[in-house]
Amino acid sequence: MPEKETHREQQPAPKKPKKGWQHIIGMALVGILILLLFVHFGAIKNPIIRLLGITTPIIIGLVLAYILNFFMRFFEVKLFKKIKKRMANRIISMILSYLLLIAIIAGMVALILPQLIKSVESLGANAKIWAAGVLNSIGNLLDKLPFELPAQTKATITSFLDIDVLLDKLVGFLESQLDKLTAGLSGSDASALNNINFGNIFSTVWSVVKNSVGTLADIIVGIFISVYVLLSKERLNAGCRRVFRALLSDPWEKRVLYYIGQAHRKIGGYLIGKMIDSTLVGLTCMLLFVIFDIPFAVLIAVIIGVTDFIPFFGPFIGAIPSGIIIFIVDPPKVLLFALLILIVQQIDGNIIAPAILGDSTGLTSLGVIIAITVMGDLFGIPGMLIGVPIFALFVTILDDFVKSRLQAKGHDTDLKQYYPADAFIRPQDEKKDENTLTQKFVRWVRSVETEQEGVDYKPSKRHSVSRAIRRFFLTIGRFFHRLFSIKPIPEDRSGSIFSDIAQNGMRTNRLFWRTFGLTLLTLGIYPFYLVEVIAQSTNIACRRDGKRTWGVVPFLLLSVFTLGIFALIWHCKVISRMQNYCQNKGTACRVTRRFFLCWFILGFPLLLIGPLIAIARFLRGFSEMCATYNSTHTFPLSPESFKLEEQILKQPRKQRVPLMEQINEGVPVEDIEEETAVAVPQDTQADTE
Repeated sequence: MPEKETHREQQPAPKKPKKGWQHIIGMALVGILILLLFVHFGAIKNPIIRLLGITTPIIIGLVLAYILNFFMRFFEVKLFKKIKKRMANRIISMILSYLLLIAIIAGMVALILPQLIKSVESLGANAKIWAAGVLNSIGNLLDKLPFELPAQTKATITSFLDIDVLLDKLVGFLESQLDKLTAGLSGSDASALNNINFGNIFSTVWSVVKNSVGTLADIIVGIFISVYVLLSKERLNAGCRRVFRALLSDPWEKRVLYYIGQAHRKIGGYLIGKMIDSTLVGLTCMLLFVIFDIPFAVLIAVIIGVTDFIPFFGPFIGAIPSGIIIFIVDPPKVLLFALLILIVQQIDGNIIAPAILGDSTGLTSLGVIIAITVMGDLFGIPGMLIGVPIFALFVTILDDFVKSRLQAKGHDTDLKQYYPADAFIRPQDEKKDENTLTQKFVRWVRSVETEQEGVDYKPSKRHSVSRAIRRFFLTIGRFFHRLFSIKPIPEDRSGSIFSDIAQNGMRTNRLFWRTFGLTLLTLGIYPFYLVEVIAQSTNIACRRDGKRTWGVVPFLLLSVFTLGIFALIWHCKVISRMQNYCQNKGTACRVTRRFFLCWFILGFPLLLIGPLIAIARFLRGFSEMCATYNSTHTFPLSPESFKLEEQILKQPRKQRVPLMEQINEGVPVEDIEEETAVAVPQDTQADTE
């Protein structure tokens, strides 16, 4: 038996049957079909465009429902989760979602439109002066040429560069056309009337009116469709799954649902994230342009923000015409504009976009360029906007197909295994090159921390300047790290506010009327100080949750960038931390996120009474947290007690509570340190030391 098994194992595997002529004919037909699709793509594209035109209201409704679903889920799950009637919860959440979207759009329009109109009016009013300046600059440049132009050519160029002559010709042309139209309408000149093609005029006017009315009707129908989709989205989802279950086998059903999820993650996540990213880029540009007095700051910021939605080519498409406008108005500001755009794009590419989008597409730079080029050529600007996520979904499907084929053949699916042995650029080299310029710059700055100076060390001038520059950027980096760190840092336990809390405890008298009076006395300065106090007090009381509340500087900057939205987010985060702290201590916190948002947003039209009620309840909840903290601590607090708390937090959860109670009751630190040394394992104790 063993010999037979060995002989059986040594037998070669049976060969797969060769593919017959049916397979060859099938592959040939597929190739011919693909070739015909490319050759006659214009004839195929027209019915597709026609179908998209017919289904425009449905597409608008589905897209609107997809966007509003994020807001509605937040209201359903976070704010109104205690409402037992789910249909009532759904209706209220949906109405609030529409109102929130309308408020965002109205706020953006109210902020941008007046400045945009003002910029366009200024551009039109001063166009003659700026055009004359540009033409004079061109004339001066021609005069400085090293060779002499012919007299006739020079006279022609001079007459062409005369702005008054150009305007006279333009006005004369318009007046002649107006005279012909007037004469034709009055009947005094029949030939002029015959030369006017009234059919084209009326057809153009009718086309504009028809398209406007059709677009408005599509939007209205789309809104009604979005309402129905949001109200019955679970029913529609169940209906689609029912159809898939009926028509597809189980493996194919799972595969289709998987790729629908991939489409949601790649297309939906990319579009929503890119929309937020482009909005932040536009607002950042507007703020910087206003600070540095760039001409037409709002107009150019809108151009930059809109074109930034197009990947890769968008910044160039927006920056070139904007630079031309600035050059016409104020040529020296072009260099400053280019520098600001470079800074904003570096911040966006290395900080904002990775934080918002992440690796949602998974495409390389070459893939992004190919997607934009191909989809833009086929479908124009809409193709450039949605080409990247659609191409990313196609690449995902193709990559899964390739991996399945390799696994069926028993081969490795990792791309690194297919590099040639003599490859000049190896996988590890590519991994090193993945570091961005920003990451390399950060490593260069941080290298000054590890540099050691000997006794006889005499750095050169170049090295001294390099060290000074790196120390300067390191100081700035630490400053911004302290401002925007999302985790507790040692600097939180320093400063006058912390010293006052450690000595006397948290003050519990910062209620609404006291805050209102101090705000009036300080001409509006006290609320900014109060924001810093609330942030530091919350970080001290809730330090065990591993989170950190930002102070007044990030609060102001992000509130300006987000048009006040971050202020609401900041208050909700603080309320959440206060609720968790009071719940852990067994006390009640009277403020909730739902109460605060409802009164602040819905009560805003009531002569600002709603926001005042929300802030009053927020301050009362903050005072309750301060009172809870004071009741569980003995003051003044010693620095040793804080260090001991850090050691206790590293112990198992069961051993934390009695030791923390001893600290709160004022037991000497030395007695607790003995228990801590016994309770902490050896490896943890070594790490602590």
